[in-house]
Parts: sequence; C-alpha cells; structure tokens
Amino acid sequence: MRFYGREKELELMELLNSKKPGFLVVTGRRRVGKTELIKEFIRNRKSLYYFVDSNKSIEVLMREFGKYTVETLKLPAYINIDTPESLIDFLFSHNEDIVAVFDEFQRFQKLYPAFITQLQKYWDMRAKESKLFLITSGSSVGMIKKIFIEGGAPLFRRADNIVTLKPFSAKQIFCILDDLGIKDLNDKLDLYFLFGGTIYYYRLLEKYECKNLKDAFSNLIFNDLAPLRREMNDVLIEEFGKEHATYYEIISALAEGKATQKEIADNTHISASSLPPYIDELINLLGIVEHRVPVTEDIRSKKGRYFLKDNFFRFYARFIYRNMSLYQGGRYDLLTEKTLSEWNAFTGWAFEEMVREILREELAEDYDNISSWWNRRGDEIDLLALGKDKGLAVEIKNKELSMGEAMNLIEEMKGKLALVKDLPAKMMLGVAARNILGKEELEGKGFYVWDLDSFLGMNG
Repeated sequence: MRFYGREKELELMELLNSKKPGFLVVTGRRRVGKTELIKEFIRNRKSLYYFVDSNKSIEVLMREFGKYTVETLKLPAYINIDTPESLIDFLFSHNEDIVAVFDEFQRFQKLYPAFITQLQKYWDMRAKESKLFLITSGSSVGMIKKIFIEGGAPLFRRADNIVTLKPFSAKQIFCILDDLGIKDLNDKLDLYFLFGGTIYYYRLLEKYECKNLKDAFSNLIFNDLAPLRREMNDVLIEEFGKEHATYYEIISALAEGKATQKEIADNTHISASSLPPYIDELINLLGIVEHRVPVTEDIRSKKGRYFLKDNFFRFYARFIYRNMSLYQGGRYDLLTEKTLSEWNAFTGWAFEEMVREILREELAEDYDNISSWWNRRGDEIDLLALGKDKGLAVEIKNKELSMGEAMNLIEEMKGKLALVKDLPAKMMLGVAARNILGKEELEGKGFYVWDLDSFLGMNG
C-alpha cells in the first residue's frame, strides 16, 4: 500500500529539518500511522531509526544502537558507542546533517530515566552547534505529556513542535478502500465500522487480500493463524501487565454501551470510587476512551459519559471477549454467524459517530459548538450545533428513511428541544441517514437533510 495523507505533517517535518537543530515529537494512539509517517519522511535521507524495546536492558539496547549506528553510517571500527551518554554525545557532535528517530521514546521513562535527563542536558548545552534533527515518537500519550508537556517535565518546551496524529477520516478511508479495489458502498461502510480510521488494519486488508467484511473476519480475525487474533489482549498486556484483565472488563462494559461510572462499575468487579485511575489510563495512555458532556454543559458537568472511540476495540470486546470459549475452541463459523446476526445493531453507534465526525467538519464554520446532547432521564439528540444566533438539531439513523419516517423523527426532536435550556431563537431541524426518500421535498420545507449521497457524491 502506498503512503496516504499526512501532507501537513510532512511539510512541518521538512521545515524543521531545514532549520537544524530541530526537535519534533510525534504522538498518537497505537496503529494510527506514526511509524509510517516517520519512515516516509526519512526515506532516502541520511537517518538513524532507533526502536526502544522495553524487553531489553539498557545495556543490551545501547550495544544494539551503537552497532547499528556504526554500520549505518559506515564509521571506523574503532568508534565505540555502547552507553546512553556516548550515543547522545555522538548524535550531537556528528559533523554532518542527520535525522535521528527514537520510536516509543517514552519507554525510557521506565527503562532508563537518565537517558531523558541526559538528552535534556545535551539539548540545552550543545543543540545550537549540532546538525541534528531529532524525532521522538510514542503511543503512550499520557507518558509523552509527562515528559514534554506538563510543567516541570524533563523536556518541557524543548521540542519545536508536538504533533498528535489522529485516525484517518471516513472520507480518507473510503478513498483508500477504492484504491484497494473495494468499490461497493456497503462493503466500505462495514470495513470502516470494523476498523475505523486506524490505517494499520487497512494495510492488513491489502496484504491478506480482503475485499469485504466476511473476508476480514475469516482472514484477519476468526482463524487460528489470524494476525489480529490476540490484538486487544496483546496491547493490554503490554501496557498494563498483570492488571490487563481489569482494563479488559472496563472496555467490555463500554463496548456494551455502559457510559457512566455507576454503569461501568455495575458491570465489572471494580467499585465506582476505584474506577477513575483505570479510565484515566484508557483516556490518556491508550487514547481509546473519551469523556464527553452534553454540548450545552460545562466540561465539569456531572452529566458526563465515557465512550469507547476505537471501532476495533469495540468489536473485539463485544464479539470476542464475551464469547471467548467459542473463540478459543475454534468455533469460528458459529462465532461469525452470531456476529453477523448482531451486526446491524452493533454498527448503529459507529454510523452515528461517523456522521457526527463528517458533520462537525462540514458545519464548523457556521457553529461554535457541535456535539450530542442528553439529560439524566434518557432524552438524547444525536447532534446539536450551537452558534451565536442560530442552532441546528439533527437525528441520525443507520438506515434508509422514508419521508414519513423522517418527519416523525423531526417531530419527536421538537419535544426534546423543549427540554434544552438557552437555545438560540433560530433553530433548524434535520435528519441524517444512509438514504432519505423525498430528500428534495424535505429540504424544500426548510429542513436540513444529509445522507451518504451528500457525503460520497454517489447513489447508495
């Protein structure tokens, strides 16, 4: 698969590289494409790429890095780089332009914290005379914050820029699927609902020649040699060790739609008072959970809810974790059948999220705040956009709507809006769905109407 997107990030990297010394931090959750971005940038450049392996001691790691450095740059054999300080000293004293990358840099925090403080010392004392463009990357967003962003952090304000890579948008993913020869709209939607905007999984689709959802199930997930067979389990074990089972429980509860601390606690063995540190790790360390409040509320509102925003983790927790006996027993046909029978119900929320993401981008210039709204008694509005003197409320459905169904949704929404305080005087109402019959007539009545045709420029 060719490299996709990230044009602004590459432009920034080019700029910093031309203004040496340069220091860039690249972060973002797992599988989002950090390493691919860096490899694309260093392609055909004089560079050193160091992967920080937490399973090795600092002594073994430095010997590996030293040997790699000597061989890559074709240095004289007598040059000895086998300690953290000798490696850092070499990078800052090398008399030619070079890009040095430390992937999973945050692991030094546990492996050998002195490496970070030594790097700080050299950057402060010798960076100006160096010809170094330093790039550090890491998946543990929380750890990156502790090293680079929080006040008093070892490398606070040393980096020229900190780039947080986001997952690809639905529109970008659909273009990638086109290039992979997947043209059917429903196949594209199903694969996006399964994998979201995480580019790594689409590279696997290409490698394992998957053309639809069933291919993805059989080739990537539901077989003894599937590359994603232990994906979620392996990630949690690597990050949380012996406590991974607790995080598994929380993710599973979130995947089932449990959104408050009480609901999560009621569906796990953890008390509500003990939950916050675990949820904080899933938000800030893995970046797969998000805390949201109703669009009309302050961020500190007690009406806040937690959402699992990684599509594949939602799938894994919903269909594999709760059916682990079938999965470990190799009952893949039965498990595939169960999954497909629940697929439409499961993908409803993913469709809503996709549409919210698209509409946020489309409506951003006209409205200040765009999100969903809910109250404690269970009333919800899928998307509520608020501006200074106008607003827009949209109901989202993962189905085809007749004109009558669309009108019924709009009427129901009027009742919900009566419960929302301090709305703008001018409110527009609308619906969004896979397809809407009578779209032009609804628009003629003054309603906002969105369907996949609006997004893709094709008939669904």
